[in-house]
Amino acid sequence: MEKKITIKRIAELAGVSVATVSRVINQNGRYSAETESKVREIIETYHYVPNLPAKELKTRRTDVVGIIVPDILSRHFAGLVLEIQMEMFKYSYSTLICNTNEDERLEKRHVDTLLAHQVSGILFISGSRIHTEIEDMPVAYLDRRPEGYEGQKEIVLIESDNESGGYQAAGKLVERGCRRIAVLRDKGNDWNKEARYRGYCRAMAEAGRPLDMELAFYADSVSAEASRKAVGRALEAGIFFDGIMCTTDELAAGAVMALRERGRKVPEDVMVTGFDDTPLAAIYEPALTSVHQDVKQMAGIAAKEMLELIEGKTAGGCHRVIPVRLTERESTEKRRE
Repeated sequence: MEKKITIKRIAELAGVSVATVSRVINQNGRYSAETESKVREIIETYHYVPNLPAKELKTRRTDVVGIIVPDILSRHFAGLVLEIQMEMFKYSYSTLICNTNEDERLEKRHVDTLLAHQVSGILFISGSRIHTEIEDMPVAYLDRRPEGYEGQKEIVLIESDNESGGYQAAGKLVERGCRRIAVLRDKGNDWNKEARYRGYCRAMAEAGRPLDMELAFYADSVSAEASRKAVGRALEAGIFFDGIMCTTDELAAGAVMALRERGRKVPEDVMVTGFDDTPLAAIYEPALTSVHQDVKQMAGIAAKEMLELIEGKTAGGCHRVIPVRLTERESTEKRRE
């Protein structure tokens, strides 16, 4: 006999979802008499004791939702947080914002803090992993597919179509006649950047361009300065390229700086694309062609799904992929013959 059984293990033994077990335990929502009998038999057999603090959260919750974000200084993440705040405010919910600096230990500490504050739910923006240890708490993931997502059927995930974005950006450089197209990303290993890179690879394959690892540049971080150094190193090494797809706008800004410092003109000598279409993309010099993510739509869906989770109207299992589009500006203007 197992010493301590979890709600997840009960679900596995009963052949139902974790959400269904939770509904049986809390006696709310819809489930069949057969399912209830099966779940309660397992609970009695294994002497399962519900997590009382978690149950209290359901009955003594506050009208507050926690938002955990990896980098509040990022223009993309800051815009997303602002839109979510405004959406939750429409439903009379306030928000507590926690910044992790991409540190998983800090992320876990913030989770504990939010639970202690009895928030009604937690929304992870680009969370590092699936937090399976959080039971009986509405949780949703936004923007980045977290580690451990595969096989999790009950997770709420809202993300942009990152692969399509990478494909559109790289495809535009091909369309504009660029012959050697580089790709610039940071050294972090997250789903979004990998998906954008896959889009780049697909565009290259369709154009009959073999992948050249010499044209894969890596910045030490997602910052303009790190990008400036990475592109500068490539130029100093004599690597030729006439187009570069960057996986964020900040990386694109740094790439433009490095090119200018070495006398290369954008777009005459090198065309540049970014990703996120942040407000500054339109006022860069030259204005930056960038993949637009519909932050407002993502926030609206996230707020709606979170509210339904809190009110018990859904058990989760929502995966929404939001379309993206390329906003063309000066950095990819057609070269004069």
